[in-house]
Amino acid sequence: MEKTMKKKDFLDLLKEKILIMDGAFGTELERRGYLNPEDKISTAEELNIKAPQKVSDIHCSYINAGSDIILSNTFGANPIRFSHYGIQDKLEEIVKAGIDIIRTGATPQTIVAGDISSIGDYVEPLGSLTFDAAYQAFSVQSSMLQKHGADIIVIETMTEIKEVKAALLAAKDNFEGAIVVQMAFTKDGYTVTGTHIKSFIAMVESLGADALGLNCSVGAKDLADLAKILSENTDLPIAFKPNAGMPLLVNKKTVFPGTVEEFVEASLDAYSNGVNMLGGCCGTNPDYIKALAKELKGKPPIIRKAANKFFLSSRVKAVDINELKRPIIVGERLNPTNRKKLQEELLKGRFSMAKEEARLQEKAGADVLDINMGVPSADESALLSEAVNQIQEIVNIPICIDSSSAKALENAAKNAAGRVLINSVNAEREKLDAVLPIAKRYGAALIALTIDEKGLPKTAAERLEIAGNILSETDKYGIARKNIVFDYLVLAASASPEQALETLEAIRRSKQVYPECKTILGLSNISFGLPQRQLINSTFLKMAVEAGLDFAIANPSEDWDIFDEHAKDLLNNEDPGARKYMQVHTTVKAAAAAKTQELSLEELLSSAIIGGDKDLAADTVVKINETLSDPFKAVNDNVLKALNIVGAKFAAKEYFLPQIIMSAQAAQAAFEQAKKVLKKSDMQKGKTIVMATVKGDMHNIGKNIVCAVLESYGFNIVDLGVNIGAELIIEKALENQALAIGLSALMTTTMPEMEIVIKMRNDKNLKIPVIIGGAAVTKKFSDEIGADFYAKDAMEAAQFVQTLIKKTEI
Repeated sequence: MEKTMKKKDFLDLLKEKILIMDGAFGTELERRGYLNPEDKISTAEELNIKAPQKVSDIHCSYINAGSDIILSNTFGANPIRFSHYGIQDKLEEIVKAGIDIIRTGATPQTIVAGDISSIGDYVEPLGSLTFDAAYQAFSVQSSMLQKHGADIIVIETMTEIKEVKAALLAAKDNFEGAIVVQMAFTKDGYTVTGTHIKSFIAMVESLGADALGLNCSVGAKDLADLAKILSENTDLPIAFKPNAGMPLLVNKKTVFPGTVEEFVEASLDAYSNGVNMLGGCCGTNPDYIKALAKELKGKPPIIRKAANKFFLSSRVKAVDINELKRPIIVGERLNPTNRKKLQEELLKGRFSMAKEEARLQEKAGADVLDINMGVPSADESALLSEAVNQIQEIVNIPICIDSSSAKALENAAKNAAGRVLINSVNAEREKLDAVLPIAKRYGAALIALTIDEKGLPKTAAERLEIAGNILSETDKYGIARKNIVFDYLVLAASASPEQALETLEAIRRSKQVYPECKTILGLSNISFGLPQRQLINSTFLKMAVEAGLDFAIANPSEDWDIFDEHAKDLLNNEDPGARKYMQVHTTVKAAAAAKTQELSLEELLSSAIIGGDKDLAADTVVKINETLSDPFKAVNDNVLKALNIVGAKFAAKEYFLPQIIMSAQAAQAAFEQAKKVLKKSDMQKGKTIVMATVKGDMHNIGKNIVCAVLESYGFNIVDLGVNIGAELIIEKALENQALAIGLSALMTTTMPEMEIVIKMRNDKNLKIPVIIGGAAVTKKFSDEIGADFYAKDAMEAAQFVQTLIKKTEI
């Protein structure tokens, strides 16, 4: 089907006037009573082929209310999600119908947006979904939206940054029109998986989204506050689709408390901060959109001041290099070169030492972590990718992926949960052809070494010439010059004393000739072969910063406040043969490092759980089993103590969901080893929890997280899955002599099923406590239906279940 709007036309339109998006679709189905059993649908997208008039009614009501952009009813129309319902063979028919329904009722000016959202599982390591599987599912959906005539794609209601990456890359590869990306944040600016709003900006901007925005999660006022953060940190057009407040269940009906007036007021606030597209999400309806259109439709956009940002990011933190008025320290210690023990561990596929090194460098003040996994005889691509997966979930700072292998760089860039720095490329033709496409595709900043096939030039002028050659190539790939970080390279002052000045001169001139580009140096080579190396390294850093250095690859644990006059003379080539420097410093010995106090096995286990290191946790328990008289008690006590610390960190927002999952996995590994020394008769009884997502609800992410955390506390979990009726839940609770029943629901429409379970339990006069939770569930609702406990997150659920154990022991 022919599109009515090309990408350029859409982007030009956004410069001319405000576009009104539509309002909620799912809650509008509920409000109109359109979800009837006689339609026999397993998911709302099936209405496109089973009851198209209902879908058309909603779309037309938004068009009549003034919407310029209508999102198709294809929110979850991807092959993985549809396979859960057994309707994957109807996928293309449903997608096509979703687009055709809008076209039938549209005006010539209506922009048809193909709607894409989450697959329903997280990408590794948070979930079981591989990045490639997610990318493939989104590719299928995007190509169908392309084939059947969507004008633009809107990727919306996303909560996990790696899934956003997979969806955006797939859309760019398979769709010709503009792509808008929206994530769902809580009012503090984080998604439920810990992605910060600036990390979102860094990622989608660098990957080439045409516009970005916010939808769902919170009410209009809170979302308007977050929209201001977007407007201050990006030059891209911004979309804004808030809920009509947070949903409440009143008399078993879903109610959104936000008024039309509050919605319009917040939207006007967002408009004043430069938002280009405005609409509504859950709980809004055509009345909201009509009032919004009356105020803003067709108005000229507010011109925003250009955002001069250079972001590198992790999942939870974005670092704006332009804001920092000091050299950015890139921690160099995650490198196995000349480190035998680290190499041996990595060859075994173990990352305990690497993760501990990462933590120490972050604690010491590193701004970015360089990760190099170049181990002889190892599969560097697999090793680097897994290191990135593990390390990025235990530290908050961005990473630099360091390899001479293009394959390793690509796999690592793909798996990174943030915007990375690639180390490195040079002016060799083969290197440029291999690395530049990777940097472009994955939106990475790029370290460029000023060497070519002839090696490292001796003069600053020659190095600058090579830098210019590299820029000519990056320009061809459309890589912005602000994303290039030049390394003018350092030679040992002991062997080439004149070269330090050439390097500093190259940095000075680079700032004049290529002002958009940053500069970086690896410092340690400058002091090779000389005593008191840190005196030289630190002095050289200060001289390089004066010349204009932006980044330094260094050990953050060293003292970088040193400035030594004798080292300065050496670096200025005023101390031939380093005779004066050697005379002064050969007799000075470095202070002996304080011997680190050894941790006990119990302390080591707690540290492993808190740090989310499952390998170290399992190994420590093996030693506990061999040396302690009551190993299970030692493991149980220390694991639970550690998990309580993790819970406190989560409550204080020091930890986020990824750290919770990693700690849970470490605790599970510890218990698996501890159980090996127990006889079945010694195992604790009465610790089984039956978990289920209630009937009619296919969402399992929240439930799965609770299951993982409860297992980490040593509970036996019977996970019944999703869409489970009350009878089966009660049957399995009795069969397993359950200590408690855990119920999950994401949608307000399925929350009443929780009450059915509780009523059945009461009718059977059972004493099994019921815990409930889920995105829409509240304490008030829990009290109304007679649940024993409401858990807002997995840690609260674990704390409650622990109290049940204590009661049974009294």
